[in-house]
Amino acid sequence: MDLDTFMTTLYVWIDDWYTEEMAEEISRTKGPAPKMSDSEVLTVAMAGQWRCGTPWSSERGVVRYMQREGKHWFPTMLERSRFNERVRCLWAVVVKLQQALARKLRSSRKVEEVVDCLPLPSCSTAQVREGRHWLWWGTYGHGGNHGGRYWGDQLIMSVTSDHVITGWLIGPAHVDDRVMLQALISARTGSLDLTTPKPWRPWRRLTPPSFILPLLAAGSPSPTQAYLADKGFNGYRWQQHWYQHYGVSVLTEPSRNAKGVVMPYSWRRWFRGLRQAVETTFSVLTTVFSIKNLNPHSRWGQITRVALATATYNWGIWLNRRMGRPDLSHASLF
Repeated sequence: MDLDTFMTTLYVWIDDWYTEEMAEEISRTKGPAPKMSDSEVLTVAMAGQWRCGTPWSSERGVVRYMQREGKHWFPTMLERSRFNERVRCLWAVVVKLQQALARKLRSSRKVEEVVDCLPLPSCSTAQVREGRHWLWWGTYGHGGNHGGRYWGDQLIMSVTSDHVITGWLIGPAHVDDRVMLQALISARTGSLDLTTPKPWRPWRRLTPPSFILPLLAAGSPSPTQAYLADKGFNGYRWQQHWYQHYGVSVLTEPSRNAKGVVMPYSWRRWFRGLRQAVETTFSVLTTVFSIKNLNPHSRWGQITRVALATATYNWGIWLNRRMGRPDLSHASLF
């Protein structure tokens, strides 16, 4: 697809959705009309998330490109600082756009969702001194495909088995995966509750995270209330807690030291195949949208950047389906 067709398609879709869903909620009654409409700002911001095949490689780069080469698309393109401010003010609109796409794309035949956590490194661990960094607050965590140590935050995400992102939340890197899932499930019911099941030993009780943001991005409950997860979400008490309080079934592989529970290798392989949906989604978000290199200067900017990446990812699936391409062929779109 050539860039002109891509920008036109993206703008028309966003403007139609914004006019129908958001125009009345964000009506301006005072002050002069903005130079760029919200639809134009969202179009540039979402297009700037692509890192494969485009003439820009960063959010700063897309602004420079539009100022230099994109005047026929956006004659009143803003300066970078003003543009970034407008984008951050629209973060909630971006989250609602991502959720609207999720409702449109999810298949009624898919009866489960897959959840997992993704590291969001803020910097190299070599730059951290005495548990602090000069620019970004964070904590140490372990995760990812290599299970290495990193400094920053983590992202919990829920996707359908056909790779559509339905919800996500950001929390500290050191927080247990099960606490993050507790936050996601409870936030989807409309009230964040970080109550954990009572452990065998009182000193093993998990401490609640210092922040969980943004609750708006958690999404709506799964129609079937079934989630597939890896061993990091294992635990009989946790699974019983989720089922009793929320009616949610969280299915995981049994741990190897679980007494009286044996899962044949063929079943483990089948289960891991079902969970591959979230791993593939993380791979696309990392390689095409560079979600692990956010380089935020504020929590506000971090949330906005993740919201843009997830919304653009879902829109990419919609575009691929309209063009008769595989759902996850984002990297070869241009």
